[in-house]
Amino acid sequence: MRSNEFQSFDFAFTHAVIGMALVSLDGTFLKWNSALSTLLGYDHNELITPSPSVRTLLSQIHEIAELGRSLSSMNIHPHRFQQAYYLPTGQLLSIEISISIVSDANGAPLYYFTQFENKTLIRQIETQLQEAKSSLLEKDKSFLQLLEGLPLTVVITEKGIIQYVNSAGLQLIHAESLNQLVGTSTTNIVDLSNHAILQERRERYYSGDTIGSVCYLINCLNGQQKFVDGFTLPIISNGNMAFIGIFKDVSQQMLEEERLIQSEKLSTAGQLAAGIAHEIRNPLTAINGFMKLLRSSERMNDKYFFIIESELKRIEFIVNELLVLSKPQTTHISKPVDLLSLLEQVATLMNGQAALKNLQILPVCTDHSIWIHGEAYQLKQVFINLLKNAMEAMNRGGNIYIHVLTNESEARISVKDEGCGMTEEQIKALGKPFYTTKETGTGLGFMITQNIVHNHGGAITVESVPEQGTTFTVTIPKILEPEEAVI
Repeated sequence: MRSNEFQSFDFAFTHAVIGMALVSLDGTFLKWNSALSTLLGYDHNELITPSPSVRTLLSQIHEIAELGRSLSSMNIHPHRFQQAYYLPTGQLLSIEISISIVSDANGAPLYYFTQFENKTLIRQIETQLQEAKSSLLEKDKSFLQLLEGLPLTVVITEKGIIQYVNSAGLQLIHAESLNQLVGTSTTNIVDLSNHAILQERRERYYSGDTIGSVCYLINCLNGQQKFVDGFTLPIISNGNMAFIGIFKDVSQQMLEEERLIQSEKLSTAGQLAAGIAHEIRNPLTAINGFMKLLRSSERMNDKYFFIIESELKRIEFIVNELLVLSKPQTTHISKPVDLLSLLEQVATLMNGQAALKNLQILPVCTDHSIWIHGEAYQLKQVFINLLKNAMEAMNRGGNIYIHVLTNESEARISVKDEGCGMTEEQIKALGKPFYTTKETGTGLGFMITQNIVHNHGGAITVESVPEQGTTFTVTIPKILEPEEAVI
């Protein structure tokens, strides 16, 4: 992504009038704007270590977002939900939270783009309407005066035919007078693409179900199309059963949301492309230089061929890691695996490399088998990567500990080193394309490790203290001992 595109995204995000945030897949704030801080009643620093009420809000976002992943596969996007929230002053707010899943170029989820809108006023109006509808509708003049004074669009319909629209609604639909709309069917206003939603809401009402809120695409009288968001309540109008709908124009908001999501996707793709170009350009430059030396040399030089071959292998390694990263789950078939036997094989495999660096791999395991369901080669790759990382972090010898703990449902495997450790900033950057703390690393190894663990239904966490060491912990579901197994 170009620098001006990054600036455009940051400007739109920072200066948006509604609260916006990027939330990680495990339910923590990554980035938020000042509008969100104001809405939640905390300053920027306070949101870094959120209060219990904010943590509850984040937990709810995480739960709804997990549901949103399945909804996304059904093209239901974004997902909205209502949340009650107490300000530090004790005031109760009604907040509508919209969650969109931002994915990378391969469709893997990166994080959630969330919008927070204060719906307290609308909810208060809804409550007031529900509490007072019987008495207010007996006083048509007072009721209409109330509706005329609302800044939101108000529509009253009977059997799908418009009976009344307030001034804000006339302005929204670009109608010059109420006469242009009275007697018009709502199917003429709601776009044809949303007629199924309209019909489904009517059927829900007549079957006794709650109607709830809705977002429609509408056709204005001037040919323009807009998105409106609101709710509908059943009322009695002139002695007849009717519906009153209160709506807000959200067209600009949805446009800004789409632009921000596209900016984030372009940003991710741009970072990945830049990383790939950088990683491959270096060995290509070396190959080009030594080819010129060979061309100008009078005799063959085995050293030049060795360097060219090693650089070609490096390019092949980068490309292979990218391929594994994009399709780690399609190559093998999962079977029951004896975890302890697998760890023993990995430790035996890595002991030779460890001895050359004056390191010892010390497994601390139980004496009985632990069974998991997975692909043995991929799981071996996970622990080989973790052990390699541990060895590369220790330049002065020492010990690497493998601990295995279990409970009724899962196994926890920790790989702990006594190396240089990492800062909080370095831990947060782990998993980004081509981010690495090693001179010869590509940054793809940890991404592949994460993907393999996640594809096995597990999770991986990192704890580290600079100059003291790092511990990677893999948690993976257990199964009962099978009749047949891989290892």
